[in-house]
Amino acid sequence: RSRAWRDGADWVRLGASMLQRRVFWIALIIVLAVAGGGYGYYRYVYLPGQEPEEMLMTSQVSRGDLVISVSGTGVLGAGRERELGFETESGEEVAGYLDEVLVEVGDHVGEGDLLATLEDEELQFAALKAYIDLRAAELDLAQATEAATEAELGDAESALENARLALAAAQLRYENAQKSSYDADVRDYQIAVSYHAEHVQELEGNGSSDSALQEAWTARQQAEVAFDEALHQAEMEHLEAWNELDQAQNSVLQAQADLEVVQSGPDAETVMQAELKVDRAELALEEAQKELEAAELRAPFSGTVVDVSAIPGQRVGSSSLITLADLEEPVVQFWVEQSDLSGVAVGNRVEIEFEGLPDQIFDGEVTRIDPALVTVENYLAVQAWASLDLSEGQVDLLGDMNADVEVISAESHDVVLAPVQALREIGDGQYAIFVVAADGEVAMRPVEVGLQDAVNVEIVSGLEA
Repeated sequence: RSRAWRDGADWVRLGASMLQRRVFWIALIIVLAVAGGGYGYYRYVYLPGQEPEEMLMTSQVSRGDLVISVSGTGVLGAGRERELGFETESGEEVAGYLDEVLVEVGDHVGEGDLLATLEDEELQFAALKAYIDLRAAELDLAQATEAATEAELGDAESALENARLALAAAQLRYENAQKSSYDADVRDYQIAVSYHAEHVQELEGNGSSDSALQEAWTARQQAEVAFDEALHQAEMEHLEAWNELDQAQNSVLQAQADLEVVQSGPDAETVMQAELKVDRAELALEEAQKELEAAELRAPFSGTVVDVSAIPGQRVGSSSLITLADLEEPVVQFWVEQSDLSGVAVGNRVEIEFEGLPDQIFDGEVTRIDPALVTVENYLAVQAWASLDLSEGQVDLLGDMNADVEVISAESHDVVLAPVQALREIGDGQYAIFVVAADGEVAMRPVEVGLQDAVNVEIVSGLEA
């Protein structure tokens, strides 16, 4: 019973499986029929009804040049331009009255040519005085550093000996002055004064006559005058002897010091001061000579005189008198929009066309880019400078000529070109282009690309012209 049951169950499962397979094949046939019908409709109904331009656009692969550039405008300027005035090499002003102007606007001058001069009488006198001061300072230094000779040493020793002899004589005279006759006179007159004073008192006490008393007073006064005079003479003799002794002592001390200086050689401090004096005199002479040289205005480089703004007799200084420009190597100052900054770099080639010379294209090179934007006609712009190649021939260019500038940031010549619209990106840095074969079939072909602009792309590999 159970076996029969198992056999029945197997038949049921087998039937169900066969039913499932039949349903799968039927569904598959239906799907294929629908897909085939859709493809047939797309191929034979939808596509023929479309416009050819919407279906497929083609272009011939060619060879040509691809140039990436940005455009700007500019003006022609001098390669070097300098405003000149009277000043030293260190930039210090030399003021004076203009004596002569030797150039005019438009003159071409060489480096070192004389352009103008100042009246230089005062400057010449100052230079001469500075030279004399230097020679005097050098003589003082020579004396300070010169060693003493045997004769100078002997003179110093003799001077000291003479000073000592003079001191001994002064001491003797001073001692004699202490025993002078004036001292005896002083004592005698002092005794006389005392005697007459006592005599006057005696007469007054005895009631002597007025005439006797008057004679006594007169004698006393005369004795006092003689005493005072003798005393003064004695004091003066003592003072003169003392002064002479003091001077003699000072002379000995000075002679000893002079002898020590001669024996010890040049004094270090004296020599140092003399050397400093020479250094200051040398600097003063150098400055005076520089100012005298600066009284001649010379061209610092070869160029053309483009402006003269002073006349002889005018008081002038370092302010601009003559403007000199180097027009042999002109430059172009130009501006591009700030959005085109990436296309401008130092070293990029430029093509320049001047409004005054519309039939000529000049080559050049970007030499400088200013670090900040500038305002040009109320717009912010990049300011740059470009050199100008004039090696092909002489061209008459004028300053401030307007120019159109084309900055070439990249270029490729005689390369395979394809429309940039045909380029398809299939990965990170990987590209492909659909190519139409001779039988009309379209196939995708990987390519390696180079430069590209808004129209064309350079095909490095993968396609041929």
